[in-house]
Amino acid sequence: MQAIILATNEERKLPPLTDTMPGPLIPVIDRPVMAMTVEILARSGQKRILISLYNQGGSIAAYFGSGKHWGVDLEYVAQRESWGSAGSLTWAGRLLDQTFLVMPGDALIDIDVAAALAFHQAHGGPATVILHSPVPGSRAPLRHLGPDAQLAETGKPLSVTGAFIFEPNVINHIPGRSKLDILDDLLPAIVAAGEPVYGFQMADYWSPLDTLASFQEAQQVVLYSAFKENAPEMSAEGPRAIVRHPSLSSRQIVPGVWVGLNHSIHPSVKIAAPVYIGENSYIGREVEIGAGTVIGSNVVIDDEATVSGSTIMSDTYVGQLLKVEGRIVTEKSISEPESGETTEVLDPFLLSRAGTQNEGPNQFARTLNTVVAVALIAISSPPMILFWIIALISSVGRPIARKSRLGQRITNADGSPGLYTFDLLNFQTRRRNGGYLPGGRWMEHWEFNRLPELFNVLRGDMDLVGVKPLRPEDADHLNEEWHQKRHDARAGMTGLWYQETDPSSDLDTVIIADVYYTATRTWRSDLMLFLRTPSIWARRHLRRHTTPNALIHVDNVGNM
Repeated sequence: MQAIILATNEERKLPPLTDTMPGPLIPVIDRPVMAMTVEILARSGQKRILISLYNQGGSIAAYFGSGKHWGVDLEYVAQRESWGSAGSLTWAGRLLDQTFLVMPGDALIDIDVAAALAFHQAHGGPATVILHSPVPGSRAPLRHLGPDAQLAETGKPLSVTGAFIFEPNVINHIPGRSKLDILDDLLPAIVAAGEPVYGFQMADYWSPLDTLASFQEAQQVVLYSAFKENAPEMSAEGPRAIVRHPSLSSRQIVPGVWVGLNHSIHPSVKIAAPVYIGENSYIGREVEIGAGTVIGSNVVIDDEATVSGSTIMSDTYVGQLLKVEGRIVTEKSISEPESGETTEVLDPFLLSRAGTQNEGPNQFARTLNTVVAVALIAISSPPMILFWIIALISSVGRPIARKSRLGQRITNADGSPGLYTFDLLNFQTRRRNGGYLPGGRWMEHWEFNRLPELFNVLRGDMDLVGVKPLRPEDADHLNEEWHQKRHDARAGMTGLWYQETDPSSDLDTVIIADVYYTATRTWRSDLMLFLRTPSIWARRHLRRHTTPNALIHVDNVGNM
């Protein structure tokens, strides 16, 4: 069997969400709904999937790429005009040479592909319509299913999901270069030719995603399905419907709480499971997040806000003290799912796009790292050139030492967790036997050998402020669960580790400082750590001259 996903995006089905993105990219738990369709097909054994594209097709293809992430080959069929659902099949007709399954790209259909295919093969007809019991409030068309499982004028009314199974010869019923619909044009043409059209009533979850209520319900169903699967003893509440294979893209840090990479969650935040928080998100001081909340990527929830049972779309700033319950929130609007009413919010201190002046953490950090690193390189370029010449001469052509270091937690290409590995750049100060090169001891003493680390910042290997870049052999000793918290932050040239520990401090002392930093960091605290570094550097070297054996004790790690 072949499979084709219709992702032509020919109608704006779900405003205000589809005002800014194509329907197939509408997120369900911070991932495009079409990603779930690809996963369902991949799980059923499909290795090659056709995707019809038209309106905003480039953004869809850019997200899904070759399909390697899902273990499938995606082949795109780009249309130059709008042909309708049936016309899309004609456009792809030369590629459909066996029984094929049609799936909509903008709906969630948790279909048992094997059961539907077995039904289709058993009746021997050319067409099977995938049906579902009606969803209240849905605009999905209805068809009647007769006692012989064929579509009829009377019988049980069922909703058309938008999925179909066809034999390849049905394309002969579609006139070339015509804008036609499968339901309104192709199926009647098949019946008019004297061939039967059957209906398969699927039992698993289906959401047409054609109303705000169905969109919000889909978030809840998938989130609670994952909760029930991972913590069945805790998940008594929630919707009755479930999806069979809930797959969330983030890491579960405690039962029922999923959090993406590079997040910042203040220790005072209160969370009631289940909750999903996307990557690069910032949750401020004394925020309360209630059960059933889905927070997209690059979201800022500012101090003392309350969010419960709501969906916060990606790249949204939610202002201080704002209370959001059972709503869908974008950067410009708040929607009530059941009534479908949407209120536009003009006050940027309540809602805005994360990344504006209100966002703070992510935008400020990115700007600080790039601009300040460039400025520091420019300012220090005369001594850097001098040190480079000294290192070049004394090291016989090897002025830069590359030291393997580990940074933040990442997801590897195969989906497995890992740590970001990079080469830390320093001026060469020692010979292979460990002895100092001429000028090497002096450069290490004043830490001038670390100046090339600014280029690591420019390359994106590390930030100006973060956790200490660890040697791989040190990371091997981090076996406790609390140790792993440090990996939620990126490595930095400076940080709490630099200011509250000594170069001779043991690994445990450094890790305590890193974990404390990771749990409490904000863009404001990063700024303060950065600004304090020169005075700490001066005090450190003064202390070396006066009290060589002095150390900052572990007890002082939190006393900033």
